[in-house]
Amino acid sequence: MTDRYGDIKKRLLEYAAKDGDIECIAAIGSSTRADITADEYSDLDLFIVTKNTDSWLSGGYPARLGSVSIAFTEPTLGGGMEYRAIYDDDRDVDMIILTPVQFEACIKDGTAQWVMNRGVELLADKSGFGSLIEQYVTRKTDPPHMSEAEFINMVNDFYFHNIWACKKLRRGELWSAKMCVDSYLKKHLLKIIELYCYNKNGTDVWHDGRFLDSWAEGFILDELKGCFAHYDKADIKAALDATHRLFARLGRECAQMLGFTYPESAEKCAGRYLENAEN
Repeated sequence: MTDRYGDIKKRLLEYAAKDGDIECIAAIGSSTRADITADEYSDLDLFIVTKNTDSWLSGGYPARLGSVSIAFTEPTLGGGMEYRAIYDDDRDVDMIILTPVQFEACIKDGTAQWVMNRGVELLADKSGFGSLIEQYVTRKTDPPHMSEAEFINMVNDFYFHNIWACKKLRRGELWSAKMCVDSYLKKHLLKIIELYCYNKNGTDVWHDGRFLDSWAEGFILDELKGCFAHYDKADIKAALDATHRLFARLGRECAQMLGFTYPESAEKCAGRYLENAEN
């Protein structure tokens, strides 16, 4: 497959060779993965380690790599900033801009582990960061882990917000209800899906729902079809009920697999409220 980002990387490395402030450029993400490799929709994820972060974050230096159509910055790991851009029509380049001190700290304290553990490729390394990466970054993924106290707290949090969302819905606050059902509660649902799939099958569950359709069990994918709502009162209620049922099923099974106490009374309390809300 042709490297869609080859020209951008070529310009970047030519520029880095002349710029004394740039100490390291490292590629991460799909372009470096062996398990699920890059395709036509993949972006280019980079660490750019430089003493002059301002010129990158202002957009001046990224503009030298090609035609930028869209760009913005956002906070990222290690206290740094990320410059995210679309080059031309659809070439997505994410640049984590860090100082050498920030980059070294990220490697040593484990902050960079989760973005490097599936693969990292050093495109330029003037300061020997490669040896630090070899020493501190392990090529393994961290399985989902939760203590019993954390599990019980999350389950109670989920059921509390079942009632909260339903109250908002009954009051006619559709926006608040839908954001709770399809955002807040879904974050908890994803955690319980990850916990269930890993503990039942040893599944590699990635992070943030990445590739969920390839690793979650079939019944989960089937039930998820009813868990998301249109901006409609009846549909939001139906999605809330479906989300409650799927979470409850997985939560009980996780508790059994892990030997945790399951907050049965919390599930029943939320279930009663949702059922009574039909009346």
